[in-house]
Amino acid sequence: MTAIVRVDRNGAISHWNAAAEQLFGFTSLEAIGSALELIIPPPSHACHRDGFARYVESGISTLPETVVAVGRHKNGQPVRFQISTRAVLDELGAIAGVEGLMRAD
Repeated sequence: MTAIVRVDRNGAISHWNAAAEQLFGFTSLEAIGSALELIIPPPSHACHRDGFARYVESGISTLPETVVAVGRHKNGQPVRFQISTRAVLDELGAIAGVEGLMRAD
């Protein structure tokens, strides 16, 4: 299954499917509205926040098409997964958020 997580341009989770629940252990009720840092290990928060802000501002990703990453499960354990991302555009073509497609690695 492919986990789909969508965040707005401020990094708040706006979409969380059943596969994301299985991969990370958080229900959609727990995840939606939370900061994406919910599933990012604390030592990576600053790096992710900076990269995310640059991407939303410029539209230029510094990541390869697919990358292996390590997230954080609800139980605190690391979760290794492959992720590809894409910009979500608003009606004017500006970046309104980012969608990530993830599969357990």
